[in-house]
Amino acid sequence: MDRHQELPVWQVSRKLVAAIYRLTRELPPEEGYVLIPQLRRAAWSVSNNIAEGNAKLGRRELRRYLDSAIGSLAEINSMVSILPDLHAVDPKTCEDVDGLRRDTARQIYGLLRKPGR
Repeated sequence: MDRHQELPVWQVSRKLVAAIYRLTRELPPEEGYVLIPQLRRAAWSVSNNIAEGNAKLGRRELRRYLDSAIGSLAEINSMVSILPDLHAVDPKTCEDVDGLRRDTARQIYGLLRKPGR
């Protein structure tokens, strides 16, 4: 039932969620209404879509959920890449987030190319 927790891609996405939380704690309070919750939702969406897709029966369903996860990764990329233009955020934190985002995307694309299931 909890097979998703064994997937390396889910484990990296879990780290991405934690990194997003660290990043959003550095943002000013006025971002608490739009940017912070949107970034956090996108991060949760990645890990949740990996888990839910993995629980579904059939390759088509898995692909659909992984496609949604890729969309959420694009959202994260867009928001995080604009942050330095708007706020004095720690560049290392942004780099960490982007590295985890790229690693997650790479692993998702790997799963999509993998035959079977």
